[in-house]
Amino acid sequence: MLKAHNLTSLEGNLLENAIKNDFGLEITDTEKITTGYVNQVFKAKLQNQVVFVRINKDGNIFKVEQLGYQIFKKQGIPVPEIIAFKENPQSIGYPTMIMFSAEGSNLDKIDIPQEQKDNIYERVGELLRKINETKLEGYGPLKIINQKLVGEFSSWKEFCESQEENNLNVLDFFLKKKLLTNEDCDKVKKIYKEIALLDFGKASLLHRDMRPAHFFVKDNDISGVIDLGYMAASDPRDDIAVSLSFQNPEQQKYFKKGYGDLANDPVVNKYGVTMLIRKMYFRLQDETKGDVDILLPILKKALEEF
Repeated sequence: MLKAHNLTSLEGNLLENAIKNDFGLEITDTEKITTGYVNQVFKAKLQNQVVFVRINKDGNIFKVEQLGYQIFKKQGIPVPEIIAFKENPQSIGYPTMIMFSAEGSNLDKIDIPQEQKDNIYERVGELLRKINETKLEGYGPLKIINQKLVGEFSSWKEFCESQEENNLNVLDFFLKKKLLTNEDCDKVKKIYKEIALLDFGKASLLHRDMRPAHFFVKDNDISGVIDLGYMAASDPRDDIAVSLSFQNPEQQKYFKKGYGDLANDPVVNKYGVTMLIRKMYFRLQDETKGDVDILLPILKKALEEF
């Protein structure tokens, strides 16, 4: 298992000097908060305001995020301001984005009365519905054509077919690890086929990672939605399933109230199974991401419905 390493060796004063050379901005108090193979994130101060310096090997990710933040802002969804972006800054050497921190605190880090939390989760449902109301051409991972976000695949069928081989390899992996039975895998394969046959019209813009750590709260309302790196053009029920996976039953009740009827669609449960498979496989590939023992019983219970 490979150990995480730094994308760039720049940090501290070296990074601060590089930011000044490349962007003309004087940041201070830099602190590395994310280390990875393809991206790094630093927290810093810019004129006494908290900012994040994000460095990534793939500049397209930042370009897609920029358009995503613009769409969110037009919809009235609170997002942090992007200060600067360069695809090839000379001193840093990798695509770099600098943005202000969202106002407020993460929901999972604040202590507020239960009634206020209920209202916040209802609001999360409302905001995710707003995000999903944006319709896009194409399906799957996003690219940019004529300054518009577009899914990489021209049809839902084509996108699902592109996933088939990987899906089967993942299930074979679970079988060999004796985490799933043949019966379990047959149920999952059936779910994949049923999802591939869905006809939901044009794809929606999906956030795909609406967890408590990715939205901020201030004055009893959501003050910022962040981390658009997993956005896609797809079925909004997939986005709902991902969001529900980070919530307990009480939170789910209020989230569904805010989102509306689609949150209770049975297809959401099918996407929930595929989401658990993805999450477990990811954790098994990277031992730093946690134990699958918590997720396996949840997956087993979900499969009992099918």
